[in-house]
Amino acid sequence: MSARASTTLWTALAAGLLTLGCGDDQTPGGTSTETDAATSDTAEPTPDTEPTETTETTVQGGPLARVYAIAPGLEPGLVEVELAHLDAPYDTMTGAFARVQSCTPDLERGLRSTLTFGPSSVEIVSCVPEQKARPGPDGTYLHIAPPATPAEDDGRFAELMMYHHMQVIHDYFKDVYGLTDRDHPLDALTNVMTWIDRCDDWTGLVNAAYVPYLGLEYFAEGLDVSSLEGDAIIFSGTAERNFALDASVIYHEYTHAMVGATRLQGVFVDDQGLNSLPGALNEAYADYFAATQTDEPTVGRYALADLAVSGFCGVSSEDAPIENYARDLRAERRCPDDLVSEVHADSEIFSSALWSVREQLGQLVADTIVLYAALELTNESDFNSAAELTIQGATDLYGAETGETVRAIFAARNLPGCDRVLPVERVGDRGIELRVEGTRAFEPNPFPGYVPGYVQYRVEVPPGTLRARVVLDATQGGFSNNGQPLEVDAAIKLGATPVTYTFGLGASAATHDANYVVPIADKSFVIQNPNNVPLREGPWTFALHNKGRRTLRIAAISVTFE
Repeated sequence: MSARASTTLWTALAAGLLTLGCGDDQTPGGTSTETDAATSDTAEPTPDTEPTETTETTVQGGPLARVYAIAPGLEPGLVEVELAHLDAPYDTMTGAFARVQSCTPDLERGLRSTLTFGPSSVEIVSCVPEQKARPGPDGTYLHIAPPATPAEDDGRFAELMMYHHMQVIHDYFKDVYGLTDRDHPLDALTNVMTWIDRCDDWTGLVNAAYVPYLGLEYFAEGLDVSSLEGDAIIFSGTAERNFALDASVIYHEYTHAMVGATRLQGVFVDDQGLNSLPGALNEAYADYFAATQTDEPTVGRYALADLAVSGFCGVSSEDAPIENYARDLRAERRCPDDLVSEVHADSEIFSSALWSVREQLGQLVADTIVLYAALELTNESDFNSAAELTIQGATDLYGAETGETVRAIFAARNLPGCDRVLPVERVGDRGIELRVEGTRAFEPNPFPGYVPGYVQYRVEVPPGTLRARVVLDATQGGFSNNGQPLEVDAAIKLGATPVTYTFGLGASAATHDANYVVPIADKSFVIQNPNNVPLREGPWTFALHNKGRRTLRIAAISVTFE
């Protein structure tokens, strides 16, 4: 089976005819070194399954190693595992479903290239991908321990972590749900870093990503990808921590490779403007399956917590904020109030709903429902369609009562049925700038000379108002703006419904139903009626149309009523 399991398998799972085997090691990410205990083929997953239920697959065969069950500092710490599916003679981290390398900083062997930024340029040297983890005289990898300090991290332990946890998540998707899309050696590269001549030092990328093969050369310009044979999972980190030592991040990126590689990609246009929610859904599912594998609702609790915002050469200024980028799936987020047009942040609205489903229905039932819906989604799916499919899947697989339970969970987040219209007072609440792409983002551009945003905005006008002045705390074009005025219009519409776009044939053919359009001057515009007729009280909606080539970034919006 390729993209999804057969209908027979889904029905069997829903009816409880298939069970998940649990080995002797009951820790998240752990695997048994003995044969799987007998399991009953009559066990039936029910909606009252305990929320803390841990579902594991048993990975068998292969040399022994010690890895973190989740990450450094998190219980239960190091566990002894078998490195499953390794190719004979079992002397590198290469197997049927993964080929893992770490990246060695080496000025002599590294790939050199030059990056040009306008009149300036920098020379960079890529680290060298190679396989360094080797078995000891006893044929095991037990002698490879976590690095005592970041400076002593040579990549060998990271290779073990990456390889083992790739097997755990691969076997989960295959053994339980029949997904075989990754039944080949998926490349993985840890400890990625780059030397920059102006810094005279090696610096990490502070990132981890699943990268399709065609995008490998653009993930980090100058990165030597010649040894990678296809899609890859690429991990870097900071001077303090290696992202490859966090199983939840490995599971997250692998889920992108398994579930999100052929769906939920990019941005599409719909009747409300640009829609970036496919990417947010991709992040939500990656977070959910990472969390359900670790039985831990926070993804990246080791790798992504307390990160400093780095400047050039990886140096943080003294006043650089320390941010917690770990995502807690128990966060209370709601559509549209918490939309910010950034896919990782927006994903929390949907992933929190999925985690609530797991808390109420148990892991096996929830995972089955969630994956059943996810594999039906496309590159033009958003929160509303995904919520509807999840509710329908719960009903189809487990009955009307379970479907209503899932419906209530999504309803608490205003899904389905959520328009992407953000109350102006919520802009900036999460400390993330909202974006409106520039016209160079589209070729051909379906909109006539402008690009609308990912969200629209709502103003509540009080009674007796003659005019409402809207002020944007915004920039266009980043540091090179030099104080130039915004090239932006506001399309204004009376009422709570969003400005609606209709598309014709060819470029620049889109129209909209706004009542009127006004240019933004001095970063502000006025909503008013002719002849000083008071505005109708209640909701007014406006969309921002970026007519410039560069991205518009909005930190806050304020409104005064006269």
